Amino acid sequence: MTTKVVEKGNGVVELSTSLKGDSWKAANEKAIKKLADKITIKGFRKGKAPMNLVRERINPSDQLNEAINGSLNEAYNNALREANVRPYRAPQVNITSVDADGYEVTFIVTKVPEVKLGQYKGIEVAREKVKVSAKEVQESIDKLLADNAELVLKDGPAAMGDTVVFDFKGYVNGKEFEGGSADNYSLVLGSNQFIPGFEDQLVGVKEGEKRDILVTFPEQYVKDLAGKDAKFVCLVHEIKEKQNPTLDDDFVAGLNYKDVKTVEDLKKYQKAKLESEKNVAADRKQFDEILAKIVANATVTIPDAVLLDEAKTSLDNLKNQIEQNGLTYEQYKQITGQDEEAILDQFKKDSLPKLTNYLVLNQVGRDENLVITRQDVENYYANVAKQYNMKVEDVKKVLQQNEQNIVDELFQNKVTRFVLANNGELAEEPKAEKVEEAPKAKKAPAKKTASKAKKEESVKEEKPAEAPKAKKAPAKKVAPKAKKEEKAE
Repeated sequence: MTTKVVEKGNGVVELSTSLKGDSWKAANEKAIKKLADKITIKGFRKGKAPMNLVRERINPSDQLNEAINGSLNEAYNNALREANVRPYRAPQVNITSVDADGYEVTFIVTKVPEVKLGQYKGIEVAREKVKVSAKEVQESIDKLLADNAELVLKDGPAAMGDTVVFDFKGYVNGKEFEGGSADNYSLVLGSNQFIPGFEDQLVGVKEGEKRDILVTFPEQYVKDLAGKDAKFVCLVHEIKEKQNPTLDDDFVAGLNYKDVKTVEDLKKYQKAKLESEKNVAADRKQFDEILAKIVANATVTIPDAVLLDEAKTSLDNLKNQIEQNGLTYEQYKQITGQDEEAILDQFKKDSLPKLTNYLVLNQVGRDENLVITRQDVENYYANVAKQYNMKVEDVKKVLQQNEQNIVDELFQNKVTRFVLANNGELAEEPKAEKVEEAPKAKKAPAKKTASKAKKEESVKEEKPAEAPKAKKAPAKKVAPKAKKEEKAE
């Protein structure tokens, strides 16, 4: 069997092959036996009648269809092997001819993304110098004070940044509308929780005051309210303002920072923290610049089907997020003025650079034979257990069912360290990243996407890790919407 290969472009290939001779005869015999099990002949138990009688009763068309369907996988796998093609998804199938000797078939195959690397070592990129000024330290302490501020009742008019506790009812054309009212609602003026113009009109209100707020809903809003004028009747109960604590040793001690007892200790602590953050940012910026050059030196082919699957996964995430915010998908489209095709197109554009970067890094890891060992994974569990004062066995109960995700993360971290160690100006490997979150319960598995086409495998001692899965394009932020019975539409 010879397979004809025609490249169609953009990661799509046409494979034309045939199934004839002994393979076709075997497919027909297998089809006859399968169909025979469904035929009943009087005087014989089902499936036990002589084959010569059974053959007479088999519909030739049924036999032909069964023989083709039963052998397509064999033809397809043989064609992939001959053409050395790795498929991303099930192919389009077209039977071009069929006769007593066999059939000819064409498979339209979307290939997994292909990456050909150029230079990825010895790329010079300067790293920014890190410096923390006294002003930056003071600003960080001021923010710390603001974060620990208390809300106290204010004797005076409301200003931006104050919290107003009030009741409101919304009316359109003189009629109260659903979801446009709430009691004892706390609103931080300037937080932009409500539609434009609403919060500005509450500036200056006093405790006990009634005030009518006149606004116009945006044109891109839920259909029933878009572009309409509305009046909100408001009754203010309380006005609160933030009161920062005094910066003294008592405040510092109350923060419970390790070895930080005095104001001077806090200044040193904040300076070291800012330096650490700036070093992380400098490393990330340098890495991003290095990666951009590695990507520019590489040739990456990502089929449209792969990007579309990435976009559909992001759309599913978006729909879930929309529902969690109390909207329907149809309302979201009305508010944003987008149809599904436009949303998918935007997700495809968003996912392209992220997926390209990911695939290139993944290829660097494969070309350099970087591996994740069983010990690497065990060390990960041990580190998490130590950080959260848990038993390793308990950590595994939570995380082990999604171990492939851990392997992917460790693999990506190892590739990142390799890239930094072999490019730019870093003289040593970056320190291992600190785990930021406690272990979480297992979630439903995500939809398979581009790089997820490969079969997942367990980690093996000193063997290359499974190729990591494609990263999800982040879901778009859902447009703000008033909560029913809580705030204005």
